[in-house]
Amino acid sequence: MYSVVIIDDNKIAVEAIAKSTDWEKCGCRVAGTAYDGIAGLELIHDVAPDIVIIDIQMPGFNGLDVIKKIKGARKDTQFIIISGYSQFEYAQQAIRYGVCDYLLKPIMTEEMEQALMHVADALRKKEAESVPAHMDSLEARLYAIRSGRQGYSSMVSQAISYVDRNINRNISLSDVCDELLVSMSHFSKCFKKETGAGFSSYVTMMKMENARILLRNPKNRVNEVARMLGYSDYAYFFQVFKKQFGYAPSDIKFNVKKEGKKNDSDAGE
Repeated sequence: MYSVVIIDDNKIAVEAIAKSTDWEKCGCRVAGTAYDGIAGLELIHDVAPDIVIIDIQMPGFNGLDVIKKIKGARKDTQFIIISGYSQFEYAQQAIRYGVCDYLLKPIMTEEMEQALMHVADALRKKEAESVPAHMDSLEARLYAIRSGRQGYSSMVSQAISYVDRNINRNISLSDVCDELLVSMSHFSKCFKKETGAGFSSYVTMMKMENARILLRNPKNRVNEVARMLGYSDYAYFFQVFKKQFGYAPSDIKFNVKKEGKKNDSDAGE
Protein backbone atom coordinates (compact mmCIF):
# COMPACT_ATOMS: atom_id res chain seq x y z
CA MET A 1 0.00 0.00 0.00
CA TYR A 2 1.18 3.52 -0.70
CA SER A 3 2.33 5.48 2.34
CA VAL A 4 0.72 8.84 3.06
CA VAL A 5 1.58 11.69 5.44
CA ILE A 6 -0.86 14.48 6.35
CA ILE A 7 0.49 17.95 7.17
CA ASP A 8 -1.83 20.74 8.40
CA ASP A 9 -1.69 23.15 11.34
CA ASN A 10 -5.38 22.41 11.96
CA LYS A 11 -5.28 19.24 14.09
CA ILE A 12 -9.02 18.72 13.77
CA ALA A 13 -8.70 18.69 9.96
CA VAL A 14 -5.84 16.17 10.16
CA GLU A 15 -7.81 13.86 12.47
CA ALA A 16 -10.90 14.14 10.29
CA ILE A 17 -8.98 13.07 7.17
CA ALA A 18 -7.16 10.28 9.01
CA LYS A 19 -10.34 8.82 10.55
CA SER A 20 -12.94 9.31 7.83
CA THR A 21 -10.94 8.16 4.79
CA ASP A 22 -11.23 4.51 3.71
CA TRP A 23 -7.48 4.03 3.30
CA GLU A 24 -7.64 0.38 2.28
CA LYS A 25 -10.08 1.16 -0.53
CA CYS A 26 -7.66 3.81 -1.77
CA GLY A 27 -4.71 1.41 -1.60
CA CYS A 28 -3.00 3.67 0.95
CA ARG A 29 -2.05 3.87 4.63
CA VAL A 30 -1.27 6.78 6.95
CA ALA A 31 2.46 6.79 7.78
CA GLY A 32 2.49 9.96 9.87
CA THR A 33 1.05 13.40 10.62
CA ALA A 34 2.56 16.83 11.33
CA TYR A 35 1.13 20.21 12.32
CA ASP A 36 3.52 22.76 10.81
CA GLY A 37 5.81 23.10 7.80
CA ILE A 38 9.09 22.46 9.65
CA ALA A 39 7.87 19.28 11.37
CA GLY A 40 6.23 18.24 8.10
CA LEU A 41 9.47 18.59 6.17
CA GLU A 42 11.31 16.47 8.77
CA LEU A 43 8.54 13.86 8.66
CA ILE A 44 8.79 13.57 4.87
CA HIS A 45 12.57 13.11 5.08
CA ASP A 46 12.15 10.45 7.80
CA VAL A 47 9.23 8.49 6.32
CA ALA A 48 9.85 9.02 2.57
CA PRO A 49 6.12 8.73 1.78
CA ASP A 50 4.63 8.07 -1.62
CA ILE A 51 1.91 10.70 -1.16
CA VAL A 52 1.77 13.92 0.90
CA ILE A 53 -1.51 15.65 1.78
CA ILE A 54 -0.54 19.20 2.76
CA ASP A 55 -2.10 22.56 3.64
CA ILE A 56 -0.73 25.80 2.16
CA GLN A 57 -0.86 28.29 5.04
CA MET A 58 1.12 26.92 8.02
CA PRO A 59 3.68 28.13 10.57
CA GLY A 60 7.33 27.62 9.63
CA PHE A 61 7.41 26.69 5.95
CA ASN A 62 4.15 27.00 4.03
CA GLY A 63 2.92 24.07 1.95
CA LEU A 64 4.32 25.33 -1.33
CA ASP A 65 7.75 25.87 0.27
CA VAL A 66 7.73 22.25 1.48
CA ILE A 67 6.71 20.97 -1.95
CA LYS A 68 9.44 22.99 -3.65
CA LYS A 69 12.11 21.62 -1.29
CA ILE A 70 10.93 18.00 -1.56
CA LYS A 71 10.45 17.97 -5.34
CA GLY A 72 14.14 18.74 -5.75
CA ALA A 73 15.17 15.73 -3.65
CA ARG A 74 12.29 13.23 -4.13
CA LYS A 75 10.78 13.58 -7.58
CA ASP A 76 8.54 10.51 -7.11
CA THR A 77 6.66 11.90 -4.09
CA GLN A 78 3.14 12.98 -5.08
CA PHE A 79 1.30 15.91 -3.46
CA ILE A 80 -2.34 16.70 -2.79
CA ILE A 81 -2.92 20.27 -1.56
CA ILE A 82 -5.75 21.01 0.86
CA SER A 83 -6.52 24.69 1.36
CA GLY A 84 -9.10 27.22 2.42
CA TYR A 85 -7.78 29.56 -0.27
CA SER A 86 -8.78 29.40 -3.93
CA GLN A 87 -6.45 32.18 -5.13
CA PHE A 88 -5.32 31.79 -8.73
CA GLU A 89 -1.70 32.47 -7.67
CA TYR A 90 -1.62 29.42 -5.39
CA ALA A 91 -3.19 27.21 -8.04
CA GLN A 92 -0.63 28.37 -10.61
CA GLN A 93 2.27 27.57 -8.32
CA ALA A 94 0.77 24.19 -7.45
CA ILE A 95 0.53 23.28 -11.13
CA ARG A 96 4.10 24.44 -11.71
CA TYR A 97 5.32 22.13 -8.93
CA GLY A 98 3.45 19.17 -10.42
CA VAL A 99 0.86 18.87 -7.63
CA CYS A 100 -1.65 16.08 -8.35
CA ASP A 101 -4.74 17.71 -6.88
CA TYR A 102 -5.89 20.93 -5.18
CA LEU A 103 -8.83 20.44 -2.79
CA LEU A 104 -10.67 23.29 -1.14
CA LYS A 105 -11.77 23.06 2.50
CA PRO A 106 -14.10 21.84 3.85
CA ILE A 107 -13.15 18.59 2.16
CA MET A 108 -15.71 15.84 1.64
CA THR A 109 -14.54 12.29 2.33
CA GLU A 110 -15.53 11.12 -1.14
CA GLU A 111 -13.54 13.96 -2.68
CA MET A 112 -10.39 12.98 -0.75
CA GLU A 113 -10.79 9.30 -1.59
CA GLN A 114 -11.17 10.06 -5.30
CA ALA A 115 -8.01 12.17 -5.22
CA LEU A 116 -6.06 9.41 -3.44
CA MET A 117 -7.26 6.69 -5.82
CA HIS A 118 -6.31 8.88 -8.79
CA VAL A 119 -2.77 9.33 -7.42
CA ALA A 120 -2.47 5.61 -6.54
CA ASP A 121 -3.49 4.67 -10.10
CA ALA A 122 -0.89 7.05 -11.52
CA LEU A 123 1.81 5.53 -9.29
CA ARG A 124 0.87 2.00 -10.37
CA LYS A 125 0.99 2.97 -14.05
CA LYS A 126 4.40 4.53 -13.56
CA GLU A 127 5.67 1.34 -11.92
CA ALA A 128 4.28 -0.74 -14.77
CA GLU A 129 6.05 1.43 -17.33
CA SER A 130 9.43 0.63 -15.74
CA VAL A 131 9.35 -2.99 -16.98
CA PRO A 132 12.85 -4.12 -18.14
CA ALA A 133 13.14 -4.21 -21.94
CA HIS A 134 14.41 -7.83 -22.15
CA MET A 135 11.16 -9.33 -20.79
CA ASP A 136 8.61 -11.03 -23.04
CA SER A 137 4.89 -10.28 -22.74
CA LEU A 138 4.18 -12.78 -19.93
CA GLU A 139 7.21 -11.75 -17.88
CA ALA A 140 6.34 -8.08 -18.38
CA ARG A 141 2.72 -8.62 -17.30
CA LEU A 142 3.73 -10.49 -14.16
CA TYR A 143 6.43 -7.94 -13.38
CA ALA A 144 3.91 -5.10 -13.66
CA ILE A 145 1.43 -6.86 -11.37
CA ARG A 146 3.93 -7.96 -8.75
CA SER A 147 5.97 -4.75 -8.66
CA GLY A 148 2.80 -2.86 -7.79
CA ARG A 149 2.23 -4.81 -4.56
CA GLN A 150 3.19 -1.83 -2.42
CA GLY A 151 0.09 -0.05 -3.64
CA TYR A 152 -2.35 -2.95 -3.25
CA SER A 153 -4.81 -3.47 -0.43
CA SER A 154 -3.86 -5.93 2.29
CA MET A 155 -6.36 -8.45 0.88
CA VAL A 156 -4.91 -8.45 -2.64
CA SER A 157 -1.33 -8.53 -1.36
CA GLN A 158 -2.16 -11.54 0.83
CA ALA A 159 -3.78 -13.28 -2.14
CA ILE A 160 -0.58 -12.90 -4.19
CA SER A 161 1.41 -14.37 -1.29
CA TYR A 162 -1.10 -17.24 -1.07
CA VAL A 163 -0.52 -18.08 -4.75
CA ASP A 164 3.26 -18.04 -4.21
CA ARG A 165 2.97 -20.47 -1.29
CA ASN A 166 0.56 -22.82 -3.07
CA ILE A 167 1.80 -22.72 -6.66
CA ASN A 168 2.20 -26.53 -6.58
CA ARG A 169 -1.53 -26.99 -5.84
CA ASN A 170 -4.74 -26.56 -7.80
CA ILE A 171 -5.66 -23.02 -6.66
CA SER A 172 -9.29 -21.95 -6.98
CA LEU A 173 -11.05 -18.66 -6.29
CA SER A 174 -12.97 -20.26 -3.44
CA ASP A 175 -9.70 -21.49 -1.88
CA VAL A 176 -8.20 -18.03 -1.57
CA CYS A 177 -11.48 -16.45 -0.43
CA ASP A 178 -11.85 -19.08 2.30
CA GLU A 179 -8.29 -18.35 3.36
CA LEU A 180 -8.89 -14.59 3.50
CA LEU A 181 -12.47 -14.84 4.86
CA VAL A 182 -13.94 -12.63 2.12
CA SER A 183 -16.73 -13.05 -0.41
CA MET A 184 -15.77 -14.20 -3.90
CA SER A 185 -17.57 -11.31 -5.63
CA HIS A 186 -15.90 -8.65 -3.48
CA PHE A 187 -12.46 -10.25 -3.80
CA SER A 188 -12.72 -10.73 -7.57
CA LYS A 189 -13.74 -7.11 -8.07
CA CYS A 190 -10.90 -5.77 -5.90
CA PHE A 191 -8.22 -8.05 -7.40
CA LYS A 192 -9.16 -7.09 -10.97
CA LYS A 193 -9.34 -3.37 -10.12
CA GLU A 194 -5.96 -3.26 -8.36
CA THR A 195 -3.87 -5.59 -10.54
CA GLY A 196 -5.61 -5.27 -13.89
CA ALA A 197 -5.95 -9.06 -14.13
CA GLY A 198 -8.61 -11.53 -13.03
CA PHE A 199 -7.51 -13.80 -10.19
CA SER A 200 -7.81 -17.04 -12.21
CA SER A 201 -5.86 -15.45 -15.07
CA TYR A 202 -3.12 -14.38 -12.65
CA VAL A 203 -2.85 -17.91 -11.22
CA THR A 204 -2.57 -19.36 -14.73
CA MET A 205 0.10 -16.83 -15.71
CA MET A 206 2.13 -17.67 -12.61
CA LYS A 207 1.84 -21.40 -13.25
CA MET A 208 2.85 -21.03 -16.90
CA GLU A 209 5.88 -18.91 -16.05
CA ASN A 210 6.94 -21.47 -13.43
CA ALA A 211 6.35 -24.27 -15.96
CA ARG A 212 8.64 -22.58 -18.45
CA ILE A 213 11.38 -22.29 -15.83
CA LEU A 214 11.00 -25.90 -14.65
CA LEU A 215 11.00 -27.26 -18.21
CA ARG A 216 14.39 -25.68 -18.87
CA ASN A 217 15.85 -28.10 -16.33
CA PRO A 218 16.84 -31.24 -18.31
CA LYS A 219 16.01 -33.43 -15.29
CA ASN A 220 12.31 -32.44 -15.28
CA ARG A 221 10.02 -34.36 -17.59
CA VAL A 222 7.01 -32.57 -19.06
CA ASN A 223 4.39 -34.69 -17.25
CA GLU A 224 6.33 -34.24 -13.98
CA VAL A 225 6.29 -30.47 -14.40
CA ALA A 226 2.51 -30.60 -14.90
CA ARG A 227 2.13 -32.50 -11.60
CA MET A 228 4.57 -30.16 -9.83
CA LEU A 229 2.24 -27.26 -10.64
CA GLY A 230 -0.98 -28.95 -9.54
CA TYR A 231 -2.22 -30.18 -12.95
CA SER A 232 -3.53 -33.75 -12.65
CA ASP A 233 -4.71 -33.72 -16.29
CA TYR A 234 -1.67 -33.54 -18.58
CA ALA A 235 -3.81 -32.87 -21.67
CA TYR A 236 -5.26 -29.78 -19.98
CA PHE A 237 -1.79 -28.58 -18.94
CA PHE A 238 -0.60 -29.04 -22.55
CA GLN A 239 -3.58 -27.06 -23.85
CA VAL A 240 -3.08 -24.15 -21.39
CA PHE A 241 0.67 -24.02 -22.03
CA LYS A 242 0.30 -23.98 -25.82
CA LYS A 243 -2.38 -21.30 -25.64
CA GLN A 244 -0.09 -19.12 -23.51
CA PHE A 245 3.13 -19.49 -25.49
CA GLY A 246 2.10 -20.69 -28.92
CA TYR A 247 4.26 -23.82 -28.74
CA ALA A 248 4.21 -27.17 -26.91
CA PRO A 249 5.97 -27.81 -23.56
CA SER A 250 8.11 -30.44 -25.28
CA ASP A 251 9.51 -27.77 -27.59
CA ILE A 252 11.36 -26.26 -24.62
CA LYS A 253 12.90 -29.66 -23.80
CA PHE A 254 13.96 -30.04 -27.43
CA ASN A 255 15.56 -26.58 -27.52
CA VAL A 256 17.35 -27.15 -24.20
CA LYS A 257 18.77 -30.44 -25.50
CA LYS A 258 19.77 -28.80 -28.78
CA GLU A 259 21.45 -25.91 -26.95
CA GLY A 260 23.30 -28.39 -24.72
CA LYS A 261 24.70 -30.25 -27.74
CA LYS A 262 25.77 -26.97 -29.33
CA ASN A 263 27.63 -25.94 -26.17
CA ASP A 264 29.36 -29.36 -26.00
CA SER A 265 30.38 -28.99 -29.63
CA ASP A 266 31.73 -25.48 -29.05
CA ALA A 267 33.69 -26.65 -26.01
CA GLY A 268 35.36 -29.41 -28.02
CA GLU A 269 36.66 -27.07 -30.70
